[in-house]
Amino acid sequence: MCWTAPTVANFKTQFLRDFPYGTDINTSVLDADIVNAFNQVDITINQQLWGSQTAFTLGYLLLAAHFLVLTLRSSSQGLNGQYNWAQNSKSVGSVSESFSIPQRILDNPDFMAYTKTNYGSQYLNLLWPKLSGQMFSVMGRTKP
Repeated sequence: MCWTAPTVANFKTQFLRDFPYGTDINTSVLDADIVNAFNQVDITINQQLWGSQTAFTLGYLLLAAHFLVLTLRSSSQGLNGQYNWAQNSKSVGSVSESFSIPQRILDNPDFMAYTKTNYGSQYLNLLWPKLSGQMFSVMGRTKP
C-alpha cells in the first residue's frame, strides 16, 4: 500500500483554528514550517499501519502538527531550550497537580515523545490499536 501524503492546504483545512497562518515569520506559521513538519513525518510514519487513505491522512496530519508544535516551541526558546521528559507532577507556589503516566508509555521513548503535544497524543491514540497483535505467519521452508 502506498498512500498519498496530504498537502499544505489539507493541513490548513484540518487545523483551521489551531495555528495563525500567514507570511510574517515572527507571528505566523509559514507554509515552509508545515513543509518542514511534513519532512519529519515522511521519515517517521509507517504507511503499512494505516488501513485507508482517510486514516493515513488523519494520522499524517496529526503527526505533522505534533512536529510543528515542537519546532515552534524550540524556535521560541533558542539556545536556552531544553526538552522536558514526562513529568508526573507540577507545582507553582501553593498549587500543585499530579497525574499518572501509563507504564506502556513510560517504557517507550517514542511514545513518551508523542505525549509532549496534544496532537502527538491524538496520533498515539489512533496508532495504539494498530500496534497490538499485528502478527503474520508465512508458509515456507528453509533450503537444505
